[in-house]
Amino acid sequence: MVRWVRCRGAMLFVFGLVLGLTLGGAVAEGVEIWEIQGSGLESPLVGQVVDTGPNVVTALTDRGFFMQTPPERTDRDPATSDGLYVYLGHTPKVHTGDLVRVTGTVTEYHGMTELSSSPAVTVLDSGAALPPPVDLGPSLPSGDPPPEASLEPLEDMLVRVAAGTITGPTSGETTFWVVARDGRAFREPGIPYPGEAGLPVWDGNPEVLRVELGHRGAGEPENGAAAGLPITGLEGPLAYSWGAYEIWAAAGSYRISGTPAATPAPRPGRSELTVATQNVERLYDTVDDPSTKDDVPTVAELDTKLAKLSRWIREVLGAPVVVALQEVENLGVLENLADQIHADGGPRYVPELLEGNDISGIDVGFLVKETFAVDSLEQLGAGDRFEYDGTDYTVWDRPPLLLRGRFTGNGAPYSLSLLNVHLRSRNGIEGSNGGFVREKRHQQALSLAHMIEQLQTAEPTLRLVVLGDFNAFEFTDGWVDVLGQVTGRPDPLGALIPVTDVVDPPLDDRVLDVPAASRYSFVHEGSAEVLDHVLTSTALTPWVREIGFAHGNADSPEGLATSPGTPLRCSDHDGLVLVLAADANGNGIPDDREPRHARPVHRALPAR
Repeated sequence: MVRWVRCRGAMLFVFGLVLGLTLGGAVAEGVEIWEIQGSGLESPLVGQVVDTGPNVVTALTDRGFFMQTPPERTDRDPATSDGLYVYLGHTPKVHTGDLVRVTGTVTEYHGMTELSSSPAVTVLDSGAALPPPVDLGPSLPSGDPPPEASLEPLEDMLVRVAAGTITGPTSGETTFWVVARDGRAFREPGIPYPGEAGLPVWDGNPEVLRVELGHRGAGEPENGAAAGLPITGLEGPLAYSWGAYEIWAAAGSYRISGTPAATPAPRPGRSELTVATQNVERLYDTVDDPSTKDDVPTVAELDTKLAKLSRWIREVLGAPVVVALQEVENLGVLENLADQIHADGGPRYVPELLEGNDISGIDVGFLVKETFAVDSLEQLGAGDRFEYDGTDYTVWDRPPLLLRGRFTGNGAPYSLSLLNVHLRSRNGIEGSNGGFVREKRHQQALSLAHMIEQLQTAEPTLRLVVLGDFNAFEFTDGWVDVLGQVTGRPDPLGALIPVTDVVDPPLDDRVLDVPAASRYSFVHEGSAEVLDHVLTSTALTPWVREIGFAHGNADSPEGLATSPGTPLRCSDHDGLVLVLAADANGNGIPDDREPRHARPVHRALPAR
């Protein structure tokens, strides 16, 4: 029974210590938390002043605290929550285990029910046992969207992940992502739920939970949590903030097994060579360019960045013959990187870069070993334009860069062409400017498809590698099927903007040859995804031997980006390395298929 009393601007006194003031107006007395929460997504008492207690303080934040109904007073209704957040706006004076009575206004703050408006908090007792946490696992939360269906009844209650997996590394200082199971979460095809009629829908991976640390938890590595590692004993209240559920983990409530580590890319065998792609994440020099919106690192920051990239390219990528790079400001800083690699005992690389159109000043470029003779370097599509909503726009901020040359490190020259690309990101694709973002991404994919078709038509036997940061998945995202358009192999699930048939013969996306568990180059809010690709022409198929990612950047916490003692997190992208057979005698037969060669042929990857 809810009782109403008039308390106009007076202090609410209950046995114990009063820590706040109530608002003037009618107060609903004796309201249980599960009555405040209700069985829907919002409280049925929004806007009302309520008095509730005694409840147990379960966790503290810097601006308030969580409390929960003692087990003996729960309504045992699986549709309602026994937990509630109290927003004070200042550091709370209560302690975990205190029994409190609170009077405040029921509000919904970005989807989370709480008491606010300077609530009055009365401490009735201390040292109370905390309610037992609800165990999360493979079936809770449900893998079906929306996540609110299974988690809203647990909002602000204590939950526990007894054994799970970190599926997204620490971002900033206090946030990482987990799943309550063995194995990480991956991006899947489609538009995030609820999607659009007639188009593929992605469930959004509702099993992924954000973890927020009010303070650093015991057992966490110094620079944060790394994705892919097991986590045990994670416990805290389940909050809802900015469209996602998050566990406010208590200090010492969990353990992480292992530390961040690099997984090197495949290495070439005898009579083989490697080419690679690596987004280096905003590699800028220390000079402010007034014509662009560039970053300007300090000398020390740039030195650390160059040292980390040098180690990554040498030790993790394996010093490929050619490395296609994205997000490089200019030729000068690329020369700095080449010099750093050589000074660190690595090979001598020749930098190649042409300036593009990007307002932030980033371009695509190459590092080329001296065993690869460059015949030509050509920027494609720099002047391409498209019209959207009556306005003319540039297709390419970072025009593709075509490098033609010959590998001379194993006998007869081996001709190879590499097209380095960096497409527009997906940022804003579902927002108010989504129509423009989708159209620009489609125009870039279509322009790139025409480039490829022209190259193949002019030279049907061209050994072509198209590689770089496509900012696109290996399947359709439901809006634009970028890889389907570029390769000539559209995803049967389709997209809002359909693929135009251009590329014939089609290219192979070699990412699809990577085992599924290792198929990612980026991690976004707990979901591993492929953004970087290596595509090969039909003429190159007999020469392809292996493909693999160099992991260690995307999984590592952001805090390692400034750590000079490790190559990890030199970028937010992982690298991708392609192994090719060579042709020492120039007879057009891969060396490992010569009768005299001992290397097994089974490494050859098939065309699709």
